[in-house]
Amino acid sequence: MELAKIRFLEKGEEAVLPKWAKLLPKSWGYLEKHRPYRLERDADGILGILQVQREGALSAPWRKGALSLLEALEGEGVSIIVPPVEGEFPRERLPFAEGRRLAALFAFEGAAEALRRQGKNPEECTYLLAGGDKAMWQATLTSMGNEVNHLAIFTQEPDTAEEIVRELYMERGLVTEVFSSPKNPTFAEADAILSCGMEQRSLEHILKKGAFWLDLAGNRPMLRRLQQLRPDISAAEGFFFHVALGKEEKQMEGRMAEAEAFLQCSDFRQSWGVPLAEVERDVLLFELRERGFAVSGFSAFGKRVKIRKI
Repeated sequence: MELAKIRFLEKGEEAVLPKWAKLLPKSWGYLEKHRPYRLERDADGILGILQVQREGALSAPWRKGALSLLEALEGEGVSIIVPPVEGEFPRERLPFAEGRRLAALFAFEGAAEALRRQGKNPEECTYLLAGGDKAMWQATLTSMGNEVNHLAIFTQEPDTAEEIVRELYMERGLVTEVFSSPKNPTFAEADAILSCGMEQRSLEHILKKGAFWLDLAGNRPMLRRLQQLRPDISAAEGFFFHVALGKEEKQMEGRMAEAEAFLQCSDFRQSWGVPLAEVERDVLLFELRERGFAVSGFSAFGKRVKIRKI
């Protein structure tokens, strides 16, 4: 089994073609019909390059070319794909490692680490699950440790949180506040906000100064607004991981780490495609930790996010 990274042409990069093919009129469509992709190798393994710039949705010919690329990678023995940070890509053939599965499993562990880096005591901080549903909350709570003493859930449907609240009290003795209005003071007091599906807009101004925001729902418009309008907030959508590969140790961005977890951890691989709420999450987390997976940094749009000390 092997992983492969895929990407589009970078800015200023030209497609690789035979010299004679460059003389053909673009209207003939030689590139997308006959040379839509190329394969290379780098330090991480196979690299598949779709020979077009990332610009909106793929046209029908380029979508066909993208599928041809995935078919070629499958023929090379690739088991999982590390996709581009942004851009549409068909996903019919192979699993795609986006880093979101690992981010959910390590969500609270990562949030606590971010608070420590800010100079805060995680045990004294307020954690907020914003939006989402029961299944998402269950997945996100997987790595919650004893450092969490103040937890709240913001949801437009408070009744859906009743079972989670009851379980947390019975199993941990943790009293969890549930509210549906962003005007609730707890919203503005939260030190760590784990966004599980919150799509409401114009709430950036409510957040506490210096809070940590973790987007677990792929709400990138909100993430961009936070980066632009609230530079005091440390906003991330995933993690960098310390990963032990035999005797070698590496730092990996979330997508690469998730692909490595797929290759190395049998339970994680076998559970792929099944919602985290329906699998034994504690078993997955234990296996990953045994393999040396640990949060070592924070990421947004594939780049490191620096956690500022408060």
